[in-house]
Amino acid sequence: MTAVEPEIQDIHISALESVPERVLGVRQELNQLWYGPSEVLVARRRAGAAHVVGAIRLAMRERPARPHGLIADLVVDDELQQTGLPERLVEAAEARLKARGAAKIDAVIVDGLGLASFFYRSGYWASRRTAVLGWDLANRKPIERSGEFEVRQVDRPDPEGTARFILNSYQPYFRWWKEPREDQKWLRVELQPEDRLDQFERAQAGIRERVIERVRQAGADAPQTYFLAYKNGELVGLCDVKDVPAGQDTFDWCVLVAREYGGRGLGSTLLKHALDWLAARGRATAEYTSTSGLDDYDPLIYLATVVSGAHIRGEFLDLVKTRL
Repeated sequence: MTAVEPEIQDIHISALESVPERVLGVRQELNQLWYGPSEVLVARRRAGAAHVVGAIRLAMRERPARPHGLIADLVVDDELQQTGLPERLVEAAEARLKARGAAKIDAVIVDGLGLASFFYRSGYWASRRTAVLGWDLANRKPIERSGEFEVRQVDRPDPEGTARFILNSYQPYFRWWKEPREDQKWLRVELQPEDRLDQFERAQAGIRERVIERVRQAGADAPQTYFLAYKNGELVGLCDVKDVPAGQDTFDWCVLVAREYGGRGLGSTLLKHALDWLAARGRATAEYTSTSGLDDYDPLIYLATVVSGAHIRGEFLDLVKTRL
């Protein structure tokens, strides 16, 4: 247990009775996994006091491979940050998740605010980063299209064929279909194997089914379309895009390309089609959340920022604790 400073011995931590509606349901969090509903714990100097001096949010993961919790949104008044209160909030959230059967916990924090040390002291380690990308569609950079590829717009692509391409595409940091290794530290882009093993066939059945179902549900909740790129009749790239409310990701996958077609203008061509589609629908902005390594960005982030002028609106650190 973390040592408690005398200054905060009498601080009371309890569950918030009225939780914001936006975190009551199941939702995708910044580590690109689904959790919910959330519970919020708040710290007050005494029970029943109106002023809150700290807070933390927790939730259980939806359909996990093993019972799995989330801790997020740790906030503590500046003057209490070094008193042990942050660690007490983390421990209180952990205790509630363990009581629900959690065998591991992910934590998500804003990078660069000095919050990581509170989790390190409680046994967490850094796994990877997440970057939120944003586009100003009215003032974006011009993007050149490559004439090398045939691009087709399809609102309802073939679920299994598209899922097969998604799982075999070059996405070194994409997270949730790599669940057997999701507790590893992803320091930099993986070296890709020379062989062409079918990652769709090698993936766990549950992961294949989830990718197929995501494609099958295209357009179910909001207008959505896919831009599929072909070379000599073979699918070599895709970019999906959807017109969702502001603040939500406007892509499920964003840009995916076949490994041997990187660096040939394919990704920028697909991204231009997608951003043009959003702008034509009257959108002012677009947003996407991308997972990266600790000291290297995913190639998609370079594509979005360098080629299309996207801005990194926020960076978050993902932490993991597997020994509870």
